[in-house]
Amino acid sequence: MRLARYLAPGSSGPAVGVIDDDDNIMEIHGAGGDVGPLLLLDKEGLGNVACTAIRRHKLADVRLLAPIGRPGKIFALAGNYHPHDSWLDVDVDVEIPKFFIKPITALLGPCDEIPNTQGTSTVDTIQEIELGVVIGKPGRHISLEDAMNHVFGYTVINDFSGRDLILHPDRNASENMKEWFEWLNGKWLDGFCPTGPWIRLAEDVGDPTNLQVTTKVNGEVRVDGNTSRMLFDIPHQIAYISKLTTLEPGDMIATGVVPLAPGKSDDDEVFIQPGDLVEGVVEGVGTLSNRVAS
Repeated sequence: MRLARYLAPGSSGPAVGVIDDDDNIMEIHGAGGDVGPLLLLDKEGLGNVACTAIRRHKLADVRLLAPIGRPGKIFALAGNYHPHDSWLDVDVDVEIPKFFIKPITALLGPCDEIPNTQGTSTVDTIQEIELGVVIGKPGRHISLEDAMNHVFGYTVINDFSGRDLILHPDRNASENMKEWFEWLNGKWLDGFCPTGPWIRLAEDVGDPTNLQVTTKVNGEVRVDGNTSRMLFDIPHQIAYISKLTTLEPGDMIATGVVPLAPGKSDDDEVFIQPGDLVEGVVEGVGTLSNRVAS
């Protein structure tokens, strides 16, 4: 079962619907494009709501939107995977995951164009396809044992990132934390968080620690890995974040980008060019496709 936001032909605004295995969409009456209240339901409850649908569509006839219209918080995790050819010695009971937040204005829907910022804001850009977690049940100080009960479902997130920002020369002249802030600021640009194509319910995905994650650019496989190589699994991520701030329905967590192919390092990154088509596939969740504007 999938939950999606979309624009239907002849509609006056976004709608929310449940997608079945035959790609039929049952529109949720009165949702007004907001999935928020639905994220507190389980699969049975969501199915019961879908059964009351008055309007129905075929998936091919609608334009999908970002599955969460205005998430309260978009968290993203840096450096959360073991390299392909080794296992890092990390004590997850002592060390902490490295999180940052992307602004809501970075959000972009499936099939929407990613802005071309080369030469204006960035020198280079890179795609980072990740398993996205969507929070359902809210909570603070969530235990490891209870963490997965707060997950409504999963989506695909592209933590699109700028490298070597074009900034005021005086700022570039200062080396004080320059590298860190440029890396962080490069993730904040408008349209640099494509998300979708829908939310797949957690119970339909099964074990999120063994999902294949593949990135294609213009049909060429650039990255191919598995969530089994995460340093900090989803319960550790939720437990850590909820120590600092309340997790609310619709909050999203990008769980980290899988490493490049075996034998390759960051020096082998191939930067995105205007007009490139980026496709991110998370096994059992879906495919997120976005083209970079020319």
